[in-house]
Amino acid sequence: MDSLIRALSALVKTAESATRLAATGRSGGPGAKPRWLKAALDFTVTGLEPGSTTLGIVAPRLGDVPEFDLSQQDLWLQQPSPEDTSLDLGARATAEVQSSAAPGDYFDGNVLRAILGMGDAARNLGVRYELIAENRKGTGFVLEASACPKIKERLQFIPAPRACVASGRLDEIGHGLGRFRLLMGSASLQGRLDRSHLDVELLRPLWGRRATVQGIVHFKSNGQPRFIAARRIGARAEGDKIFELMPVAEIGGGPVAGVLTESDQVGVGSRGSTKAIRRVDPMVLWGAWPGDEPIEELLAALD
Repeated sequence: MDSLIRALSALVKTAESATRLAATGRSGGPGAKPRWLKAALDFTVTGLEPGSTTLGIVAPRLGDVPEFDLSQQDLWLQQPSPEDTSLDLGARATAEVQSSAAPGDYFDGNVLRAILGMGDAARNLGVRYELIAENRKGTGFVLEASACPKIKERLQFIPAPRACVASGRLDEIGHGLGRFRLLMGSASLQGRLDRSHLDVELLRPLWGRRATVQGIVHFKSNGQPRFIAARRIGARAEGDKIFELMPVAEIGGGPVAGVLTESDQVGVGSRGSTKAIRRVDPMVLWGAWPGDEPIEELLAALD
């Protein structure tokens, strides 16, 4: 019974963390759970037969969660279907983390640790968990406890959040919640204003204009950015072109966020010779923009 309780607790924690991640870009947060999340986790265990290892669980559809409007595009970073439940989101994370090519769309460190909690619940490598969605097009998963040591190795490869500067065209998503999208060439970086540093009204005059953002970027396991928590934002200034590179985290010796690699080159001269672009980490300017010095002077200081 103790093993069952631990496994169920880990399953609920996986669903909670994965749902938070899909909604906000972060799987955890300070303070009490929001009411909509509590309602989304209001599971009902429908029974366990004596000697059986099968549990029936009923989970509310996200489209039916009271006091919560799934059509609010500005709440979700990855908007689920109204038919989805928080168990579906947890199941997608559990399935994705077992794929060698997983980009990390549905999991981060906290979600991964919750999944490992299921594997550790029985304290027996021979245990196998299976979630099967009945009577609808839901999401299931298979998790063998013996696979957890390999899954655990992923923790060391999940990039830590880091301070970055990014510049692009500001496309507002949800003014009321401080959500925005920064369009950077053919790609986009989603973001939220850090309410402890910025007022949401800062977004209003910048909508549709080029802007430069300082903040903390949270990354997926493949090194691609999930979102940026903006701590400073303003109109794009002359010289901000250097910040138009999409932040990318270092993965096993790969690119570093905000750094030009040696393979990034420009042609010079009539003979087609090349000159490598010097490695420059824009975060050496952290805290200096937008200050009194022109950004050209700050860049010159790097030489």
